[in-house]
Amino acid sequence: MRWIDRGPEPPTVADYAQQFTPGWVEYFQDRVGGRPTDSYWQDYRADLGAQSSNICWYCERQCAAAADAGGQAPTIDHFQPISKFPRLAYAWSNWVFSCYRCNSENKQDLWPETGYVDPCAATVAERPEQYFDYDADTGAIIPRNDISDLAQRKAQHTIDDLGLNKLDLRFYRLDWTRRFREDLLSLPPSEQAAFIATFTEQPVEYAGATGMMVAQLRQAGRVPQ
Repeated sequence: MRWIDRGPEPPTVADYAQQFTPGWVEYFQDRVGGRPTDSYWQDYRADLGAQSSNICWYCERQCAAAADAGGQAPTIDHFQPISKFPRLAYAWSNWVFSCYRCNSENKQDLWPETGYVDPCAATVAERPEQYFDYDADTGAIIPRNDISDLAQRKAQHTIDDLGLNKLDLRFYRLDWTRRFREDLLSLPPSEQAAFIATFTEQPVEYAGATGMMVAQLRQAGRVPQ
């Protein structure tokens, strides 16, 4: 996971919020009526996906183009789930571009006491890189060891509940970062900075994990700062 700029809120979101949020509040908070059937947040799936070249903001895998593409289908997740935060049903700040697996198969309506690490955190102190590190030997995302116990629990909940270390993800992540490291270290130092920027500052698969590995290589003195 890496930080994503969600971009400015489209003006039409406020209209949807005004019209449809009360129904979600009545159902989940006031226990009145039936569950609403509207889901107009999906109208903004392309806008949000464009911020990451259609890469899932949670697992960093490329989403498929088709809406019926199984686990890799693109969806909009409510970061704070509607069932617990119905007033955020149409909050632009609460929408995350996510693959179907991260959203509907893993996270669902879960919300631990610590909350989750927000890929679009409003402050630098809350961004994913402040919570996560990368095990370059196993391909696992792990909590940083220099953060508070509360922050470590928040990071671990995020890893576990979103399935960020499922076997296939670890395999793909490990395969990519090993190839990246080999290519990086084969380059002359004068070319390494541009190579790093291409795969950590652009919306490409596993840019977050790649950036964490680069930080480790820099700390070890294997690539320039």
